[in-house]
Amino acid sequence: MEHHHHSCTHCACNNPILAILKDELFSPANFSALPTAKVVAKEQPKTLMISGGTIRPMINGSVETVPAIGIADGYVVATGTEKQVYEFMQQNHPGFITRELQPGHTLLPGLIEPHVHLVPTAILMGWLDVGGFDGQDLRQGYDITSVRDIIRQEVPHVKPKHWILGTGLDPALMPLQKNNTELITIDIDLLDTITEAVPVMIISASMHTLYLNTPALKEVYNNEKNSSLRKQYPDFNDYKNATKGQLQEAEGMDPALKTIPLQQKAAMFLDSFKHLKQLFQTANERGVTFMYDAGMNNSLKALLDAYLLVHPRAVRIGAAQICYTVDDAKALPVYTPATDYKDVYIGHVKVISDGSNQGLTGYQSEPYLCNPENNYGIYNFGQDKQPLQAPQDFKDLMKTVIAEKGWPLMLHANGNRAIQFAIQVYQQYIPTPSQGVRHRIEHCSLTTLDQLNTMKQLEVSPSFLIGHVGYWGYAFQEAIFGDKSNMLDLCNAALKAGMKITLHSDNQVSPLGPLRMMEQSVTRIMEADPALATLNAPECITAEQALTAITYDAAWQCYAEQWTGSLKVGNFADFVVLQQDPLTIKDPYMNIRNINVLETWVGGLLVYSSKVSKMVSMA
Repeated sequence: MEHHHHSCTHCACNNPILAILKDELFSPANFSALPTAKVVAKEQPKTLMISGGTIRPMINGSVETVPAIGIADGYVVATGTEKQVYEFMQQNHPGFITRELQPGHTLLPGLIEPHVHLVPTAILMGWLDVGGFDGQDLRQGYDITSVRDIIRQEVPHVKPKHWILGTGLDPALMPLQKNNTELITIDIDLLDTITEAVPVMIISASMHTLYLNTPALKEVYNNEKNSSLRKQYPDFNDYKNATKGQLQEAEGMDPALKTIPLQQKAAMFLDSFKHLKQLFQTANERGVTFMYDAGMNNSLKALLDAYLLVHPRAVRIGAAQICYTVDDAKALPVYTPATDYKDVYIGHVKVISDGSNQGLTGYQSEPYLCNPENNYGIYNFGQDKQPLQAPQDFKDLMKTVIAEKGWPLMLHANGNRAIQFAIQVYQQYIPTPSQGVRHRIEHCSLTTLDQLNTMKQLEVSPSFLIGHVGYWGYAFQEAIFGDKSNMLDLCNAALKAGMKITLHSDNQVSPLGPLRMMEQSVTRIMEADPALATLNAPECITAEQALTAITYDAAWQCYAEQWTGSLKVGNFADFVVLQQDPLTIKDPYMNIRNINVLETWVGGLLVYSSKVSKMVSMA
């Protein structure tokens, strides 16, 4: 039986670069070259009483405010009136620091990213960014001309025998072609018009395709490790004409990734500490104190552990352990919920069933509207290219994870048929009545109301990649799905069905930023649309609902509400101070995402400050 594991449907959840180069990147030699000196001293958490402004502890997801909050030893120790908190702090924590927020400044629990990919993102941060984002906004004037300019500016700086390695290329964010019915086609001829002076290889934002110019493709063809290519294509021009410089799936990508110069491959790993630090700094600047990695394995965890050994904590980290096969699942221990927080605790098992809708690999029940014709996407299981029922190997894996090992499952499903299969197996293997295990469907992009009601009955919750609406909604509506795009990210319907929902970035697919995700769920404005139209307006949710989705409910979905996501007594003192209250902004579009984050605190320690506000010592 043919299995597609590791070989197709790439997105941030299934990074082909790490899959193909894992032995080279995560070698003992590379690990031995990482810094090993331990952090000498740990800063003592602040002891604080904070009042004034607006304080929303989000206890049990409620947006109600409290007048004051007390922080000591890295935990929340009191909430209530100013008098109550002051007296408690005087009695139990004398010498505390008092802090009064300015009017309008708002204190919230630290914001949560419930689905990211930390190490894969860090590994690619050294590649040239040719993506469609400028910060959290769409890059203005993003088209093949702007990509050309970025690449050409890099050419003079390329070292001898090095390539230009680019990441994030996204035809779905470029101007649509043929009266808004097609995505732009990028191939070797187009890249050659940009430059033939140096080898160029770019991975698409969906991670489904590598684009190469002629110098790069020649190096792949002539690489002594790729003798099978020369047997299949006796002449280079045969290879060039057959692929057009578009190398897809592992079979096509493998020879190219293995041809990357050794020095550049080593740098990808050795620079990961620098890039992880940058990633966590960006998270803190956007108010994030907790990140849940949606595809952990032993190699990735070893690198994260090595990083955390020599760097102070800037965020808390949980993760889902990825499984591809029944053998992977059989190797799992029987599930035991985490009771005490530890860095990179494992809360779920992750399974990837299909790919990326904007990358045209999410598995659909009908073909995509745009080229190539008769493209239904790709499913990661089963022998048939277009299975009509959930394949047996998929069901066997689900049975092992859910029914035999008892693990909560994060199931990646983007296309509507992939979601149909996901719900089928959940119906088959979740015990009745439910044991309260927090199963999830990741992205959960295209659903019906009946499917949402079934998910509620099963206590399966969705995590929406809300950028599908804000960033890609226009391309989905005009060129990729048509009316089917109204099925995207049914946040309001899910809430009406009684489910908790969360919003995620799938970083690096879309930028980090829970406030931005909150805004996109509230407005559902298609940001690439010249008219800035709203996609399926009845699915807009309130600011209060969206704030709950990026705090308490996100913590709940990640089995972390006993530690974070709200500022109840006993939880970690993980919080953010904003210059404005996101619940009182009258015009949310492009405003909620741009609220100034004044400070971010983790465990009573200040990890980010815009230096706008000051603390005052208690006399």
